[in-house]
Amino acid sequence: MNLLPAPAKRWLRRMANLPRYGPLGLHDPQQFVEVWLEGCGAPRDVTRNNVVAALRPFTIGVMLEAASAEASAGADLRLAMRQRGSGFLLGVIHLRLASTIPLGALRFCLFETPKCENHCVPAATLRLYYQRQRWRSWQRQRKNPYNFRMTLSDIRCSYVFYQCPRPVVLVSVQHEGSSNMFPMDLIGPTDSPCFSMALRSTSPAVRLMQQSRRMALASAPFTYKDTAYELGRHHKLASIDWTSLPFPTEPSPEFGLPVPEAALRVREVKVEEFHEVGSHVLFLTSVVRDTVPATARELQLFHSFSSYRQYLAMTGRTA
Repeated sequence: MNLLPAPAKRWLRRMANLPRYGPLGLHDPQQFVEVWLEGCGAPRDVTRNNVVAALRPFTIGVMLEAASAEASAGADLRLAMRQRGSGFLLGVIHLRLASTIPLGALRFCLFETPKCENHCVPAATLRLYYQRQRWRSWQRQRKNPYNFRMTLSDIRCSYVFYQCPRPVVLVSVQHEGSSNMFPMDLIGPTDSPCFSMALRSTSPAVRLMQQSRRMALASAPFTYKDTAYELGRHHKLASIDWTSLPFPTEPSPEFGLPVPEAALRVREVKVEEFHEVGSHVLFLTSVVRDTVPATARELQLFHSFSSYRQYLAMTGRTA
């Protein structure tokens, strides 16, 4: 029997600071966290050049010059999350070079993540995080042994990765008689013309993206957060009924793909190549057209991990 009312449950969750991803409303690009690649020569600012390429194993992509990529092999590299301005170290993800994708004079380096450090919350709270995650992982495996699961180490590294707020977009794609729109946050720019996207290989949308080779990425307003989460169910669908969307759409300027009228920005991208990386398919795309409406003033939907949001609260900062 459930004896606690909903407000009491929410209060307990806030007090416990349970590990979870959650929404933030920010202007893009976010200005709160810097990401630095350290351990091979001078530290390099990769705030706009670090993306998730796969969740299992947890794999991070960084674009480097060929010489830097070669030097990173065997180096003791780490991705450091630092508070902008103060330089406070929020967290660290240790990196191990797994493979590279050659792109002319550049290499898209794929790093696996053997361990991490989280400095946003006290050690005792972290231990509670990890104990709870073990219990939840055991429960999920017991209920469905075939469900998608990350290792506990990879989950902890993802906690640190999301200390840096990550933007959420609604992706539109069409091919022949099939079409879809779904949210993604495993996306991002690189220090090159390539824009990276990673989608779980079991998603029916992967086939659409591979065959169509063009998509529209609409930056979602923060007011769309509930809608964006509802559209997450589209990841399991081969095609959707566009008339069922809870908001009006309009054609994107270049490809004519349906995008929300309220989109804060629309990137229309062309797939240059795609690769299987662990549990995901990594798409390397080029931006054909980038449209920002003159009237776009709203905050954009971002995802951030609760330990960083708690850090903001403890230090009196707001995002």
